[in-house]
Amino acid sequence: MMSANDIRRVSSSDGAIVLHVRRGTMFRVNPMGSKILDLLEQGFGAPKIAEQISKEFGVPLEIVQNDLQAFIQSLLAHGVIESLDGNR
Repeated sequence: MMSANDIRRVSSSDGAIVLHVRRGTMFRVNPMGSKILDLLEQGFGAPKIAEQISKEFGVPLEIVQNDLQAFIQSLLAHGVIESLDGNR
């Protein structure tokens, strides 16, 4: 689940800039990271996100699953998401 009250994001074709207002931290994500954030906001869970990213970016599912777990852990650590509750 996104912690929308604390997070601001600006997306472009190059990816996105994510700002955690309360912490005052900012970081950039590539287009794939931006797509993952979009899917998280829509309520999708890790299995569906991995499947969608694999199809859209032409990356083998196993690689996406591993990279997605690392990305989600980073989002949790930086307070961008509070949990991963998606069920879709």
